[in-house]
Amino acid sequence: MKKPKSPVPQQTVLFRIIALLTQFQLRHFMRNIKNTRTVLIVFVFLEGAIALGTITMVAYLTDLPLLFPQLGPSAFILFYTPMSMSASPRNCILSHTMAVVAGLFSVHLLAIIFPEAGLLNYGVLDWHRVAAIALAMGLISVMMIATQSIHPPAAASALIAAMGYLENPVQLLGILSALVLLVLEAFLFNRLLGGLPYPIWRPDPKVSQKYRILAGLQEAKTTFWGQLADKMFQQR
Repeated sequence: MKKPKSPVPQQTVLFRIIALLTQFQLRHFMRNIKNTRTVLIVFVFLEGAIALGTITMVAYLTDLPLLFPQLGPSAFILFYTPMSMSASPRNCILSHTMAVVAGLFSVHLLAIIFPEAGLLNYGVLDWHRVAAIALAMGLISVMMIATQSIHPPAAASALIAAMGYLENPVQLLGILSALVLLVLEAFLFNRLLGGLPYPIWRPDPKVSQKYRILAGLQEAKTTFWGQLADKMFQQR
């Protein structure tokens, strides 16, 4: 007696469901719809709203300090240009962590040198604070370049730390936890809703070149002055 043939994978219910869901992913829409800008706007709106809404809800339910201004621009980069180098989990988490360290190091160093300045109190704003902020900004700039982990919103983390707003370890843990949660959401959303090969940790320059629009590498339109210069050059 012949054994019944097992169904071809393409004929299974699970395969059909997955195939149907892929038609609603960002990658599918950008391949089949001419107005990719509108699709990208809707995608960024949904992901940004869900991601920050989830973090806000977790902060409300747990009463933990998970909300910081720099989460906004970081979320925008992770969802608007998810295939860019700065949107990778490594660059996001590493740069923010280094920024907090740079800010705390700067303010505590100057607090030791000038104990009378009271720099550990965020209400103090004088030339000592200016020096701490300047040192923190310089340090985080050098650190991001040296480690090749560029993520511009991280500069805000260094600024907040240098201004003395991170007063206790709970706030430090809160900002790092919020960043990890944001990156996890970016990984899930960009892969599930976007259908994109969003990196697990390190960015891949080859993938960024393949998804130029989603990596922020689209060619800028030539300005009026650029067009005029080209015409003058051609007439020579």
